[in-house]
Amino acid sequence: MTAVIQNQSAYAGQSVSISLILPVRNRQDFTAAILQQLAQQGAEQTDSQVAAIQVVVVDDGSSDGTADLIRHRFPWVHLLQGDGSLWWTGAIATGMNYAVQQLSADYLVWLNDDIAIADDFIPQLIAQCQRTSPDQKVITGGIIREVTHPDWIVFGGVIASQQINDICQFADRSILKVDTLNGNIAVMPAQIVSDVGLPDTERFRHYGGDYEYVCRAKAAGYQVQLSRLLQATTAYTPADVKRYMPLWIQWYVSSTLADKWSVLQNLTSRKSPHNVEHMVNSIYRSVPHVPRWKYVAFYVRKLIKILGSMLVPTAIRRDRIDAYLKHHRVPADVAQGLLKQRESFTS
Repeated sequence: MTAVIQNQSAYAGQSVSISLILPVRNRQDFTAAILQQLAQQGAEQTDSQVAAIQVVVVDDGSSDGTADLIRHRFPWVHLLQGDGSLWWTGAIATGMNYAVQQLSADYLVWLNDDIAIADDFIPQLIAQCQRTSPDQKVITGGIIREVTHPDWIVFGGVIASQQINDICQFADRSILKVDTLNGNIAVMPAQIVSDVGLPDTERFRHYGGDYEYVCRAKAAGYQVQLSRLLQATTAYTPADVKRYMPLWIQWYVSSTLADKWSVLQNLTSRKSPHNVEHMVNSIYRSVPHVPRWKYVAFYVRKLIKILGSMLVPTAIRRDRIDAYLKHHRVPADVAQGLLKQRESFTS
């Protein structure tokens, strides 16, 4: 295994360079697992140097030995180091800039480390790049399926503010036109950096950096699509479902005061998709400067909504939660696991 994963390509007989960018921090087991998958799939490819994939890992100050592990087990990886201040968006932007400036990549691929790529991921990735050319304005996302519920898509794309969350939504198509994408798997021409710039590392430090960037690219004329052929899986637990649920539902299913306090902390935690900074910046993403009072007002409104939900009759709240779970196609056993702790506490 070298720094280059090789595969035969039909793209006009020309060499195509694809850079995979993985932001990582303190998830050594996940990082090692996906790098091992990439190494194995790379070793299975032919020796034709028509398509080359190089792997760029941006380690944002891990303290669990991730960087040393990569140096010793995966020396072919381009390892970039952060100090813990990059977060997801900063790490992705750092990797994109490196791939363009140092590796002369034709295509850039965002890839999260907490997924298990499909056995045919590398061939499908190269095939996708063959179907376009580096000067075409096309961004293609992949789907992340829940490992024990393969029809359930937990990360993918969004159409009209609605997540694509069921494989059946593809019907007999392999591609869906979407409005924006999750950043778990996303393929784009390197030319996008010249056309659009890099992801916004100031306003979307962690959550929202993927959505904002893809929306900005679409406004600049890029076509955005979701492919069912680019696949990975992940173990998506009731706790993962809860993290993305509206905060008033999280409050309801939280059985202890400590859990409820954690719900309130989501409003200010950068590790939460519900943090006020991210949500307000998403609402006003086309506005160059958002007054501080808008963040404060948004925080207060959310706090009132969470606490005020306790005044809504339990039966009505439960019906709304059931409707939410059905709308997002959460499997019955996962939904039951989510509500079980609450029901045990109140019974």
